[in-house]
Amino acid sequence: MDIHDIALNLFAQLVHANGSQPLSPEARIEMGREAYRFAEAYITAKDLYIRELPVSEISQGY
Repeated sequence: MDIHDIALNLFAQLVHANGSQPLSPEARIEMGREAYRFAEAYITAKDLYIRELPVSEISQGY
């Protein structure tokens, strides 16, 4: 899953959470930007988490 898939999923959830109220184009743009900020933060946190995982001896080739 890349950042665009994550952002689109988050955007859809944000629009759905807004309810049945129609959104202005400006509000949709801001929600899209917010979705990308959240997606970028998620990917950064996931990368940091993966880097902090201990490496087993098997995966090092010993």
